[in-house]
Amino acid sequence: MNKRIAALFFLICAVLILPVSAGAIGEKMNAARGTPEIDGVIDPIWKKTDRQKLAHRTGGDPGKRDSGLAYVSVLCDDDALYFLFELVDNDFTFDAPAGSEQNDCVRLMIDEGDVFGPTWQKGQTEFVLTPSLGKSLYPKHGDAPKDFEMAFAEDIDGHWNIEFRLVPGTLDLRKAERVLMDFSFCDAAPDGTLEAVWNWSDELGEAETDSASWTYVNLKKTASGTSGEGYATEEEAAASINRTPVYPIKFVSGTNGNHNEGAGNIWDRNVGTKFCTSEFSMKSVVRMKGPTVIDGLIMATANDNSAYNGRNPNEWKIQGSNNAEDWEDIVTGDETFFDEVDFTYFAMRVESTKAYRFFRFYNRSCKSGCCQLSEVVLCSTDDEIKALDFAEVEVEPVDKTKLVNYETPERLAALAPAEPDPEPAKTPAPSAPAPNGGDAQKKSEPGALPGVIAAGILVLGLAAAAVIIPKTHKED
Repeated sequence: MNKRIAALFFLICAVLILPVSAGAIGEKMNAARGTPEIDGVIDPIWKKTDRQKLAHRTGGDPGKRDSGLAYVSVLCDDDALYFLFELVDNDFTFDAPAGSEQNDCVRLMIDEGDVFGPTWQKGQTEFVLTPSLGKSLYPKHGDAPKDFEMAFAEDIDGHWNIEFRLVPGTLDLRKAERVLMDFSFCDAAPDGTLEAVWNWSDELGEAETDSASWTYVNLKKTASGTSGEGYATEEEAAASINRTPVYPIKFVSGTNGNHNEGAGNIWDRNVGTKFCTSEFSMKSVVRMKGPTVIDGLIMATANDNSAYNGRNPNEWKIQGSNNAEDWEDIVTGDETFFDEVDFTYFAMRVESTKAYRFFRFYNRSCKSGCCQLSEVVLCSTDDEIKALDFAEVEVEPVDKTKLVNYETPERLAALAPAEPDPEPAKTPAPSAPAPNGGDAQKKSEPGALPGVIAAGILVLGLAAAAVIIPKTHKED
């Protein structure tokens, strides 16, 4: 009897005091390479990168039906990260001080130090971005950025766009492959209340205290051997690099493969077959109908890479020849071109001007000792098609001195109000002692609140026991 009551009591206490662990849904975002003009206008280059909705409601008034909506996109180049926030609401308000969540604003959190843990440590920063002059950027945690640009515009009623260019403090974007981030949209009401907080990755409202609830944004590369995002089909992969696949006329020769997994399988346009071998060097040669200039490459992983890691080619080349004997390197790479996933296509553009009749896939090693690959697709695209590529469209420069909703560190400093003259310090009047010799009004010590909570839990537990004991006794 007493053991059952005690167990129930401790269970109630445990439920009340156990903390909720951090977690994230695991969103995936890829930042394409590109340099947009920061002017509040959505340039075509933004259509080349991911656009994701901030879908987790983690704060605000649960009794109110929220009308706000937000999307985020990220681009990058060797110098800066670029963010586009598209905000939708029916009652935008910007009347509160800078950095306040009583404004409709965006919180941008970045972990340059890859701490992936409790905030706010060195390398972790949070900026509050508000589409209002003089309040636009507020460094809530960490150092303010030394170099940034921000522009915002209301393109139609109820839609605000924020473009933000951030130069990282320590992160080398020429080498970085990913950055830990999270974003949230604070939807405020004109009456000064916070209607809702919408997060991208954080599901539980713990982004402020734990960067492990954030998600990595992958940074695409243009260097040889790096592919970026994976695709489910050859068509999607080709569209991602705006290139046209061309197909060999004949398989010539290759390294021995396992049973029914020979070297010719990588050219058959069937992701269900593969070239799998433990013989190195690994080779597969094809002949084209005529001399061809290659400007893109697509390769697909095989059926069980996720279960058997280390099978992706790790020292691979695409080579060209006009006699099938003298080979010249066109593009080289390693296993970072791929992910450890099944039946997935990866694509990259290739810089080459020489035409070849024969092409060879060549690989020297893989980490597991058994290498496999489903498909190799070479691309050769007409110049008229490549001319449509957004990356090759020159953006017309904007005279930013004439932009109204545009801020930089210099312009933001010019808008800052002058500091008021400090008032002379006043000596407080002595307070009368209380009858018992203590302070008349004594504030609670910092540790008092946890004590009150613990006492409350104890009272709840005893009350539950008092109700259960008579009932249990009667049943016995």
